Amino acid sequence: MAKINVFGAACVDLLVQGVDKEEFFNGNYKADRIFTLYGGDAFNESIVLKHFGCDVKLITVLGNDENGRWIRNKLDKEGIGYNPDILRDDIFTYLSVVLIDREGERYFVGVNDGSIKKLKATDIVIDDDCRIACLASLFISPYLDIPSLDKLFAELKQRGITVCCDCSTPKEIRTISRFTFLKHVDYFFCNQMEAEMLSATGRMEDAASEIKEMGAGHVIVKCGSRGAYYDGRYYPAGQCQVIDTTGAGDSFVAGFIKSLSENKPIEECIRVANLFGGKACTFAGASTWLDKELEKD
Repeated sequence: MAKINVFGAACVDLLVQGVDKEEFFNGNYKADRIFTLYGGDAFNESIVLKHFGCDVKLITVLGNDENGRWIRNKLDKEGIGYNPDILRDDIFTYLSVVLIDREGERYFVGVNDGSIKKLKATDIVIDDDCRIACLASLFISPYLDIPSLDKLFAELKQRGITVCCDCSTPKEIRTISRFTFLKHVDYFFCNQMEAEMLSATGRMEDAASEIKEMGAGHVIVKCGSRGAYYDGRYYPAGQCQVIDTTGAGDSFVAGFIKSLSENKPIEECIRVANLFGGKACTFAGASTWLDKELEKD
């Protein structure tokens, strides 16, 4: 399989399962379950790819603290490569509180600082043998701005590397026409809400067309229970019992990239992506479903 480098956010998720939004802030609340798990878009994508046999490296930054070392030790245990200066003394590892309601939807509580907001283009050193590079966390680090990404992605394309870019929720009103880096992107991923926020019309289909017009090779929109939207048509997802949607989009992208690394046609890449995204929804936590896969084996 192709060598894959994933760069972006890694953090610790504190998950609170079984939250009733109407009652949560009314005093002494009892949730169904509270637990910690590894998280962050880039970490989630990397661990899914590794689980299915891909040769993967995670490029991220963490605090040299208990949480950062916990994540690094997990990377060591799983055999996922990472940049040698992953632990930094001058930052703290980001902790995200994830509130999961009875329908499986999640709501995040974070802070305005921390490791996921510290990754810079100068931190991203792509391996010489890399064939697929994926930015898993567009819009998260303010240092990865449009000029930085334009330069980075252009260099990757010149090296013959397939460039993937996975969106996160825009933190402000964005205009797709400003995204000059899209002309260097082979595969662009976003979910339906993100697409609607990016388009001037507020329509997902328009956003997909606008991103394509800016030069992106392929635009795939994650549409939850409806599956995926690509090139004017929907690719349906299978039915599943939704427990928690945390990390489902990351598993979707990892499934796509896994199939892409195997030179599968895009329709097969989307089928596997839908399968992985659906499996991630059936357990609480972004990567818990992988443990269940191992139990079945």
